[in-house]
Amino acid sequence: MTVMSPDDESRESRLTAAGRMLAVLEVFRTQPSPLRMAEISRHSGLSTTTTHRLMHELLDWGAVEMADSGGYQLGTKVLELAAASGDALRLRERALPALLRLHRMLRVLVVHLSIRDGFDTVYVESLRSAHGGVSTNRIGGRMPLHLTATGRVLLAYADEAVQESFLARPLEVRTRFTTTDPDELRRTFPGIREQQVVTTARQVTENTGAVAAPVFDHQERVVAAVGIVLNLKDHHLEDYLELVRAAASQVTASLVPPASD
Repeated sequence: MTVMSPDDESRESRLTAAGRMLAVLEVFRTQPSPLRMAEISRHSGLSTTTTHRLMHELLDWGAVEMADSGGYQLGTKVLELAAASGDALRLRERALPALLRLHRMLRVLVVHLSIRDGFDTVYVESLRSAHGGVSTNRIGGRMPLHLTATGRVLLAYADEAVQESFLARPLEVRTRFTTTDPDELRRTFPGIREQQVVTTARQVTENTGAVAAPVFDHQERVVAAVGIVLNLKDHHLEDYLELVRAAASQVTASLVPPASD
């Protein structure tokens, strides 16, 4: 049971019903899921009773759902709403034909399109195989930039101030192979920009790897990255470099306005 401090009780009493609901949802934005009820209560600063009531309402609506491993994660409705926001929706619509071609061509776990939001990779499209895809790969899912191939691309093309601010933080570890050395990550940036493709292996799970390439807008700014996730037992990352780079180029072409006569 979560014991509230007087400050938390005072804060909760000042919040409107909508404010309390948003406080719960904010926890899923800032904390890795799935989350237990006690964790949601603690991070939101709400009482256990209030958290239970709000979580049941969110479950009924589909904003959150139970994870296979236990605990709660964001549900389909919220994830689709996140991906449907303005620029992300337009980007997703333009990119979808190229992503679908790549998905049909390859027998991989996931084909996805990612953007950077702060220090996170956010998936605005995710095409999964019948056998693959962790929950964070779903539309609207988030991962720290250093963990994912698309995140490495987006970080390599980010402003130096963004890179240094990110690398100054403690970097999350998912496996014994996860790269958390800031200098090692910095050394990869020039190669990513030169080759316009990157591979990662065993960063999130020990049996998967990924390939990603940048998507440019008409001003040659990197606005997204196309990536695939595959099972290392069945695939060699190097076999997919050109295919992923070509798919990203197709998305780039879809974003460039046609030349005027």
